[in-house]
Amino acid sequence: MVLSHTAQQTFKYLQVAPAAIWILDYFLTFEHEVRLFSNMSCWNIVTVMFILARYAPVIWIITQIYLTLSPCSPETCLIVNTTSGTSLFFIMSAAEGLLLVRILALWYDSRKIKLFLLASYLLIVVAMVICDALLALLLENICVPTPMVSEFTTMERLITGKFVSAALFELIVITLTMYHSIRLRSDGIRSIGRVTSTLLRGSLLYALSLLVISIINIVSFSLPASSQGQGGIMVVFQGVLHGVLASRVLFDLRDLGDTDQDEEHDYVFTSYISLPRTQPVSPMTVSHAESNA
Repeated sequence: MVLSHTAQQTFKYLQVAPAAIWILDYFLTFEHEVRLFSNMSCWNIVTVMFILARYAPVIWIITQIYLTLSPCSPETCLIVNTTSGTSLFFIMSAAEGLLLVRILALWYDSRKIKLFLLASYLLIVVAMVICDALLALLLENICVPTPMVSEFTTMERLITGKFVSAALFELIVITLTMYHSIRLRSDGIRSIGRVTSTLLRGSLLYALSLLVISIINIVSFSLPASSQGQGGIMVVFQGVLHGVLASRVLFDLRDLGDTDQDEEHDYVFTSYISLPRTQPVSPMTVSHAESNA
């Protein structure tokens, strides 16, 4: 009984603690956000993805804390769970989208790879939408005083499906990042520029971090505790981590766009992604850089 109580308290802590991580990271990176928006000339899809990844975790955290700590009526349960699932979808799709922007910048010179990455991203987004749609149909049967165990099992499998979709895309990013590095070495390029090096290291770091937490949640949903309603012990942390790392992906890319602009090769990377820039690169500069690459 003590072990069960301890497990429940640990589960509640892991649902609430990520809020502190988000708050700390927000204040640590607030200056970067101010600089980003102060230098922005116009909004684009990357800006929208950043805002979703940056602030959707607030809704995600609040709804998860409410579901964990407060008993609620079936009507409230339905509304809160729907809001929670929608916020998680926006967080994950925006985070993977910003990761896509980063890897597209690395593979600026390969049309086939870029099309493959775009198709992969669209596929995982569609998969997550399907999982969310099926979850919405299940909520009415779950948000009742005595839900059936089979309904919980189906719900957890659908949530796991979202994490598997994200993990597959992150694995693709990791594989293509490593392949890009190997290709540079095989082409005899022993010394690479600072931007290329930063993109390689950063893409691996962000994708690996997201992949690890996705795998942890996938495994946790298959543990015995999952049948007791305590599956996905790191699910809140995954949503927060997606938002935190997505913000840092854009801040990192922005820093790359603001520095080393005197290097011809650097223009190529930053001009193939739609980022807010103080001094946009002209098409003639990109064409000249491509001809010398």
